[in-house]
Amino acid sequence: MKNNLGVSIVMLVYNEAAIIEKVIREYYEKVASKLNNVEFIIAEDGSRDGTKEILARLSKELPLRVISGEERKGYVKAYRDAIMLPEKEVIFFTDSSGKHDPADFWKMYECIGDYDIVSGYKEKRKDPFYRIVITKVFNTLVNLYFGTHFKDIDSGFKLIKTEAMRDVLKDEWICTDLISFEIMVRLTYRGYTSIEVPVSHRPRENGPSRGLPLKKIPKVVVMVLSNFKKVKEDAIRCAGKRGASV
Repeated sequence: MKNNLGVSIVMLVYNEAAIIEKVIREYYEKVASKLNNVEFIIAEDGSRDGTKEILARLSKELPLRVISGEERKGYVKAYRDAIMLPEKEVIFFTDSSGKHDPADFWKMYECIGDYDIVSGYKEKRKDPFYRIVITKVFNTLVNLYFGTHFKDIDSGFKLIKTEAMRDVLKDEWICTDLISFEIMVRLTYRGYTSIEVPVSHRPRENGPSRGLPLKKIPKVVVMVLSNFKKVKEDAIRCAGKRGASV
């Protein structure tokens, strides 16, 4: 390894009772148990399907830090609250859908000593065709408008230096969905360095996406596109405060 940085694994969880134990055990076995300086944070967002009870049981067996909510905050609020918790040098952010192979963490971890952000992009996506098309179009529009060069800017499988993440926590975020896209724009405009690493992808086992179900996609697309100008202007303004340039 090129580094020995401490890692905070941060996983958002909402209504994943059918698979959450399998997912957590896999991340523990393949990542957490092999690191000397690690914390495993589970940010549960008001689940109503038995997820909380499973997490409570697992936390008695595994060294997990479970933060559970009585009411649903929504993805962005839960995400923001979760990334305020890490105490290690690097945040390993991943969702709880089981669509990523935790073992891919290691090839990303090899790069984090040289970059502020290492983002996994799905080399062979196992999503429905419409999601693949929407993602390609979205990344193209983002790159054209913001002057970036991302293959998968909204990836939910990332390593980010904690210091960099805390920097953008100072901002008032604009988007109410696809927040990873906005964060990556803000980090890039501040001058933080990044690299994308190909990672494997699996079909989702536990029904449709919790964060972005099909019926929600049209509304989210309109919201995000309509906020491009605001995101860019505010990202530039905040970067200027920090003394960075695009």
